[in-house]
Amino acid sequence: MSSKTSTRVVATGARLIAGVAVSAACVAGAAFAVPTMWPTLERTPAHATITPVAGDTLLSCTGSFLALGRDATQASQLSVAATPRLVSGTAGSALTTMQLGMPEVLNGGSAPGFSAPPDGRKPALAAAAQSLTVSADDLSGFAASACRPPSMESWIVGGAGTTGSSDILMIANPGTVTANVVFTEYGSQGGTHSSELVVAPGTQATVPLVAGSAGESSPVVKVTSSGAAVRAALQSSLIRTLDPVGIDVQDAIAQPLPEFSLLGVRAVVGSDDDDNASTAVRLLAPDADATVTLQPRSAADGSKVGEPKTVKLTAGQVGSVNFSALKPGLYAIDVKATSPVVAAAWQSTGFVKGSDFAWMTPAPVITGETAFAVADGPSPQLHLQNASDQPATVEVAPIDGGASQRVALKAGGAATVSLGASAVYTLSSPTAVRAAVVYSGIGLLAGYPVWASDAAAAPITVYQR
Repeated sequence: MSSKTSTRVVATGARLIAGVAVSAACVAGAAFAVPTMWPTLERTPAHATITPVAGDTLLSCTGSFLALGRDATQASQLSVAATPRLVSGTAGSALTTMQLGMPEVLNGGSAPGFSAPPDGRKPALAAAAQSLTVSADDLSGFAASACRPPSMESWIVGGAGTTGSSDILMIANPGTVTANVVFTEYGSQGGTHSSELVVAPGTQATVPLVAGSAGESSPVVKVTSSGAAVRAALQSSLIRTLDPVGIDVQDAIAQPLPEFSLLGVRAVVGSDDDDNASTAVRLLAPDADATVTLQPRSAADGSKVGEPKTVKLTAGQVGSVNFSALKPGLYAIDVKATSPVVAAAWQSTGFVKGSDFAWMTPAPVITGETAFAVADGPSPQLHLQNASDQPATVEVAPIDGGASQRVALKAGGAATVSLGASAVYTLSSPTAVRAAVVYSGIGLLAGYPVWASDAAAAPITVYQR
């Protein structure tokens, strides 16, 4: 090839390369220009936010206190030992009363219930509670409990399947559809036992705790329902050396949590002997091992009392912590765990004839306004705890009118308020608080946490395509 030909080839190649580069630049520029220069069309779908109408508020009470095996020829026969004293009320809505049948009970015991229609799109501010006193050769003591809405899952932390204990699970189905209930029992040795029960609508079924926890001194029972929500509770009674030493009606716990507080825990008899402690906490970490710290606090101001106690729980194995050194008084016990746990506090006035005992379950956090009922009983008080890190002012007012009480709580503080028996109140707080109703008298002990009124359904955003 001649030098001129080589020169032309090189020049042509250079022009081709330059042309390709320019074309590429033009394409890139065009690609860049299309999204940046052309106008765009955006369309926001039409939408509306709708707050669903709240349903009726359902409250189920445990009803008659039952005696097991009073007829020596029918050891499993249940009979009515006492009928409850009821108190109920609502702000604005009308309460409708219902009766749930108890088909297993001799002469037809019953469990009362209440329903209230919503106030517009908000659930009714309604509350009810019951109390009863038993004095017999085989049963003795005082019990009080709140009437609660049903749920699909709950936990019973209390009772025993040992000699002297006559504990009965009460499963109420206030709805109109059959409920299929599964019980999962946990014990102090680990492992679980399951059983099932069908509960007809409009009835309350009874299951002796010993049926699934025979010989177990520290049972915990998970109650799971399908088909219809149920209200689970535990009726307990105890006999020591042939003498009755107390009764109780205990509400269920909603779910395991890593942090909560047990309010209304009363130490009555101080002791240096853990085996005879009058105050103890039963705990279960159902799903994972947990390290749990328990800190007692004074009900008067929320200050810490003594050093915290720490216990390590094996998943699925029930544990217990005694507070035998607590001086007589009213306390809260704050519980913090490395994984979710359930717990309840046991308290007793003593261990001889004429004594009484009670279980206290965790008090849930309340914000805003809720209603609670105070059943008839000795010296009722409201134990308040500030669950926030800022000062709070709580207002407690009778639902049917009358003077209200305003209580100032410092951050993390606490207080007690005297209440009237057989009355319904509203509790209002702009920040998170906890509360429990407690009773005490000579040989009488009871209490229950205050739960928030049923929450209204969350608003729904509906989009139109």
